[in-house]
Amino acid sequence: MYFQSLLRSLLFSPLLPLLFLSSPATTTAQKLDETAFKLKESGYNQYIAPLSQLLPKASVLEVLAATNHDMVALDVLGLGMSYRATRWENSASFNDFGTTSWYPQGISTSADAYDVGTYEGKRVTLVSWYDNRDVPAAENKGVRIAFVDRDKSPDAYRYVLLVEPYSNAGTADFRSVKVHAGGIAWYGNSLYIVDTDNGFRVFDLTQIWKVETGDGIGRKAGGGFSAANYAYVLPQSRTYTPADPPSPGIRFSFVSLDRTTTPDSLVVGEYQPASFTGPRRFVRWSIDYTNRQLITNSAGVATATWAYQVNIDRMQGANSVNGKFYISRSNGGSNGDIISWVPGNLANIAGGALPEGPEDMSYDKTTGTMYTLTEAVNGRYILPFDPTGLP
Repeated sequence: MYFQSLLRSLLFSPLLPLLFLSSPATTTAQKLDETAFKLKESGYNQYIAPLSQLLPKASVLEVLAATNHDMVALDVLGLGMSYRATRWENSASFNDFGTTSWYPQGISTSADAYDVGTYEGKRVTLVSWYDNRDVPAAENKGVRIAFVDRDKSPDAYRYVLLVEPYSNAGTADFRSVKVHAGGIAWYGNSLYIVDTDNGFRVFDLTQIWKVETGDGIGRKAGGGFSAANYAYVLPQSRTYTPADPPSPGIRFSFVSLDRTTTPDSLVVGEYQPASFTGPRRFVRWSIDYTNRQLITNSAGVATATWAYQVNIDRMQGANSVNGKFYISRSNGGSNGDIISWVPGNLANIAGGALPEGPEDMSYDKTTGTMYTLTEAVNGRYILPFDPTGLP
């Protein structure tokens, strides 16, 4: 990786308006009252137990052993940056690189899952994709997760469909999870997925189920279960929904795990276009490593531990590392930016450093490597880089 030039601007000072990153109608960057941001934890999904008696289980390692798509390693350039990236399969029979039916969004790795950096000895990356087809809601397949085995050569992956167990006329069943999945965070055996206006959905990686072939999602008329011809499903186990939110409520656009705080924490940020006149914020919630759940009070309410109004337009992802933020920003059909910032200080912008369409971010503390990914059609990559090259 090399880094050429950064534009340092008078931004993020608590005393100055954000003249370049935000709409003129927005206010200055400022710390917010974190106690205004609360999430109510649900109980564990009651329909998982009966379904787990009917469906055979598969482990993460079994899914990785059954990968059926290969990635391609290649060099990708941004302005002043180069990446040894991987791109999704683009073959005559399968084209993730250029499909318009599905779009990649969130990224997390085994270094989020466990502090050692591996999951049961494997280096793994998870990436969320949402169904972008213009179809009736009943036909929408929702979200799939690419399980990428980075110990194979080349990197290889297989999809697992997210499902929500529920009662279908009194019978345990499952259905698709229709969210944008703009950010994900893998923590132990829990996978946190942002639900834009509704907080977090959490999925239990100890309950991956094998299903039969079939176009439908859930119980089949003739018996058994299918998931739009995906071989595996991952069930939603609990939710965290906003409780007495401020106005406007926080937009859960992306999320990342911060292992440099004590306790570990999840950081959520907001994507907003330049035309939006409200705030753009970061909010942090602490997470309990013993049960992989947000830290709550006796009423099951998780209160944020930190919140800040930053007012950066078009934020797509962010990592917080030892108090410093690294933010990906999209610029329509042009290259994206990397912004680095320490709260209360000036920000630095690496303009055009990312390819078109940057999204969520993840940080591997064990190697010092940061990851992001891109969603642009025929420009979809997983991009690792060394953040120490950024001021």
